[in-house]
Amino acid sequence: MQLQAIPPSETGLPITHIVRDLRGDVLGEIDSPSAPAGLYPDLILQVAARLNDDYAPSPYQFYDLWELILAHWFPEREGYTIKPQWSVPYLGGRDDAAAVTFAVLDVDAPVLLLQISAPSDFHNVHTRATGEDLSARIFEHVAPYCPLDHLCVISAMGKKWTAFHRSANLTAREARSLGEDRVDWMEDVISEPSYEILERFLSVVKEAVRSYRLAEVRNIMGMS
Repeated sequence: MQLQAIPPSETGLPITHIVRDLRGDVLGEIDSPSAPAGLYPDLILQVAARLNDDYAPSPYQFYDLWELILAHWFPEREGYTIKPQWSVPYLGGRDDAAAVTFAVLDVDAPVLLLQISAPSDFHNVHTRATGEDLSARIFEHVAPYCPLDHLCVISAMGKKWTAFHRSANLTAREARSLGEDRVDWMEDVISEPSYEILERFLSVVKEAVRSYRLAEVRNIMGMS
């Protein structure tokens, strides 16, 4: 995704942004965001407003929206990197080594994994279950190599989403017996309830990142 800022002219016209999806297609001109307190910036809201097909057969048109949402919660200025089509580096040439739609990394450590499917998949119980199963398998593949205390996985179908995070040291069976933090399917990721739930949900994940960074600093100081 590329955001191209067009400078305001001498006539005082507002700044606009050209939004291009991962294939380079222009989605349109979007007004400059004003980032109202407690809500997503206008840019995210306006991109989301263009995505109204709840039965769309393809997920690609939703990639920009989700990348913007991830950048809102995990900005580059805080040291995070968002990687599209992230290949799990530990699976080699295995047949089930599907690329993750987006991964949020702290240096090389995976923080959050997001798998996006088509909105139409949500309306079929089998494809919905397949999406949830894929998210669980992605966690199982990545968790043994994750140095953080917690790893988060989001499964999205258009603007609908579900998520879980748990200790990277627990298997799925152990997590179910001990309990895990899970969000049931939410209707619209940009709604106020979704925003508030994500804010609380991701605060645990970001606290795990802060603890990991602090431990790394202490290790370096101990070596000097």
